[in-house]
Amino acid sequence: MKRVFWVVCIISCFLIGCQSPPHPKEVSNAPALSNQEKQKPFNPSNFQNEPLKKLSLPFDQFTTVSEWLNDETILYIANEGTGSVVHSFHLISGETDVFYKSEEMIMSVEANKTYDMFLVRSAVSATEGKLRVLSDKGEELAAWTFDNSIDLVYSWNPFSAQQLVVSSFKEDWSYDTFLLDVHDKSMVKKDVADPFVQWLPNEEIGFIDWNHEMPDLEAPLYAENLGTEEKRELKESVVMFHTYDNLLITVGSVDDVGIASYSFYGFPELKEIQTYKAPLLTSYSNYFIPYYDFVDNTKMFYTFESTRAGNADGYSDGFQLISFDSTSGEKKVLAKDLENTPLKCSPSGVYCLYGYQLEQIIIPSTKEIVNLVELS
Repeated sequence: MKRVFWVVCIISCFLIGCQSPPHPKEVSNAPALSNQEKQKPFNPSNFQNEPLKKLSLPFDQFTTVSEWLNDETILYIANEGTGSVVHSFHLISGETDVFYKSEEMIMSVEANKTYDMFLVRSAVSATEGKLRVLSDKGEELAAWTFDNSIDLVYSWNPFSAQQLVVSSFKEDWSYDTFLLDVHDKSMVKKDVADPFVQWLPNEEIGFIDWNHEMPDLEAPLYAENLGTEEKRELKESVVMFHTYDNLLITVGSVDDVGIASYSFYGFPELKEIQTYKAPLLTSYSNYFIPYYDFVDNTKMFYTFESTRAGNADGYSDGFQLISFDSTSGEKKVLAKDLENTPLKCSPSGVYCLYGYQLEQIIIPSTKEIVNLVELS
């Protein structure tokens, strides 16, 4: 039963967006932009008035857009032989550069909260994974290899910006969890009750205490001290949680008709700041949580919302893209009848990448959706 539970959890994780999707020769005729060149101070108002350049490259080279390097530049992954190349692409000038090359297949790139370190996940083989941390210049700062690993689930520490927690799954779906530190390149194994953990302040991690023998739709949220291993209950019943700098977001308290509460709490007291209601769909033995993102700089939460509660199987009514201001409590519908696909906003929140390969850009201020990638 426990093996089945983790398989369902991981399948659900890929379906609802627990983290960005895993998904490279120069491919642009535009002049190269040196990673050593100093960026000009970012001015959102000037940036929004400029037309966006499109990224054009051959279909068989493109893997995915993966991350923001900064407010003006994205990172995308392209195939090169049996390996991959991460390129930077400036949205206004169209300038491109090689950010990082690997002989292995790169699956994803994920920035820390300050966008000065980037976690690169690659597959050495079907049963060996590798994580590297790069600087914002593409220089390798640390690297770790995970043997007998068919999948990795990870989370940057939003409170320190240089620590990670990583769970590595074996073929039998058992797992090991490690704490990684970029500064001293350490890797410490920790026994945790659940592989899907998030960082909390004061050297604690949070996890949902699911009943593995009799899975339920909601469960308590716990904190565990990494030093003493002492556990304490934070919330009685949640479906999902995510931590950001000074903020805890939970989804839970689902009523009889499938309406859930999205709640926002401030650290360290966990005092509720804002909450709003939204319908949830069910999938397998879980609730289906649509993709979401939170912009620390503006305190804006973006997510997709179904038009009704019910079963995710066969649901075809489309999703609304909504924004929620966690400071004022204002909720807006930015677009309707969209697919629920990955969403990743720029550091300032001026733009959000959207799509299964993050191949489109949403402009929240104007509610426009434009194509970023042109494949030939």
